[in-house]
Amino acid sequence: MKNVIIVPYFSEEEVDRYLRIAKRLEAFREQSVAYEFLLAASPRIQPSERLFYAFSQIAPCKHFQCPTKIFGYPQGPTAMFWDCMDHVHETYDLEGGFSLWMESDMVPVKRDWISRLSAEWTAHDRVPLLMGCYVPDVEKHRFFGRKRLWIKEHINGGACYSNDFAASMPLEAREGVFDMVVYQHAESLGRASRTPQIAFATVPTALAQANRNDRVLLHGFMQNKDDFLDMCLASDPDSSPPATPPSAWMEQFRDTYEKFLLRFIVRGRPAMLRALLLKQKHLEYLQKAA
Repeated sequence: MKNVIIVPYFSEEEVDRYLRIAKRLEAFREQSVAYEFLLAASPRIQPSERLFYAFSQIAPCKHFQCPTKIFGYPQGPTAMFWDCMDHVHETYDLEGGFSLWMESDMVPVKRDWISRLSAEWTAHDRVPLLMGCYVPDVEKHRFFGRKRLWIKEHINGGACYSNDFAASMPLEAREGVFDMVVYQHAESLGRASRTPQIAFATVPTALAQANRNDRVLLHGFMQNKDDFLDMCLASDPDSSPPATPPSAWMEQFRDTYEKFLLRFIVRGRPAMLRALLLKQKHLEYLQKAA
């Protein structure tokens, strides 16, 4: 079984962030599974030899120049994603392994991060099409006014994908932002898997999230990328949760305060992010109670 870590980049700033991540990965011990890096350059940038040298110190590396010349957000990253998925399908035999789309604000926080992801991936009775951080429906609530859908449920794009992912998706799945579309198709086939090991975090919560035993890869969703990297890279990859967890009443108080802020104070994208994280926390609580 093989795994491919896709490193997509479109600027020198992205390269600099990945070099910081590579420095951490080089300090981690070897993984118990085979893997390599696919360094995927945007059509508007030359393949980075700095990036190749850094990641080749960790595992085998290959350059890949994405051919589709579509730019802007989100069309550019979506085009790069499908270029890479097609390339993996046509070029690799992963033998039941996965390809991981690892963006520059995704930071491994446990030494055996790939081994842990691989163990969960292979534990399924049927190989998933994708496995990643589940994003539930998030609605905007106001004291006066109707509810409206802020975020539609999906699995965030920074996820693990099967060798046959590109071939298994219908053409209509390639329209729109990739992670918002492919989840519905994978879910209809019973091949979409949610994992707590890949999780959203914020700059203030990164260290606490990194301490959790069920987290191996943190994603700084809607964060300043450099500040988020600073916090994650400062975490201890051998850490464990505190011996005394927060009291239930304190957690309830915090959640109630968050709901108050969302209803009356916070607006716009910050409100959407806080609502999403609160909804994810509630779903985790329900899973543990079940």
